[in-house]
Amino acid sequence: MTDAKLPNLVVAISGPSGAGKTSLVQKVTERLEDAVALHFDDYATVSTYPTNFAQWVSEGADPNQWKTPQLIQDLSALRRGESIVLPIRKRTLHPARFVIVEEPFGRKRAGMTHLIDFVVFVDLPLEMALARRLLRDAEWCLKEKSAEYLSIYLKEYLTNYLTNGMRDMYFEVTEMVLKDCDLKLNGRKALNKLSDKVIAALQERTKGL
Repeated sequence: MTDAKLPNLVVAISGPSGAGKTSLVQKVTERLEDAVALHFDDYATVSTYPTNFAQWVSEGADPNQWKTPQLIQDLSALRRGESIVLPIRKRTLHPARFVIVEEPFGRKRAGMTHLIDFVVFVDLPLEMALARRLLRDAEWCLKEKSAEYLSIYLKEYLTNYLTNGMRDMYFEVTEMVLKDCDLKLNGRKALNKLSDKVIAALQERTKGL
């Protein structure tokens, strides 16, 4: 069923893993009166990404090698005023005035460029982002798996981070998104303060609409 009301603004929240993108997307969506959220990880099973980050960086760090056709299709549908069904959670999302999408590359991927109106980048030193990511994952491993599983996971993740180009990948993505983002946030600030800045920027952007 088509809803005639189109979103006034599609907002991309970008930043490295551990920067707090997901939490900020959720917080901003909750605070806006008419908004829906799309999360990058919800499309992992229907997307393809480079497996060798060092090679990806050495070959020019092309963001278009991160292929998320279903995410692009769903975002396009929301812009047309059509409802979508999320591929993993199978939850229906209806069109809204704001679409808040977790998109690490901002507007840099060709399929997303024309769909995104406003880019927010959560800037955080990579070592802090790594620490946050590992603390989060460690909590999950101990709750859902075991200490042995956590030990194996940490070794594999940190090996990839240091030797498979993962850190370089995050650095390259940060540099490319910062070149033309609309709002840069200090990721060390509290979530409420970050959402305050996003809401204020969106109110200014949509003034008079």
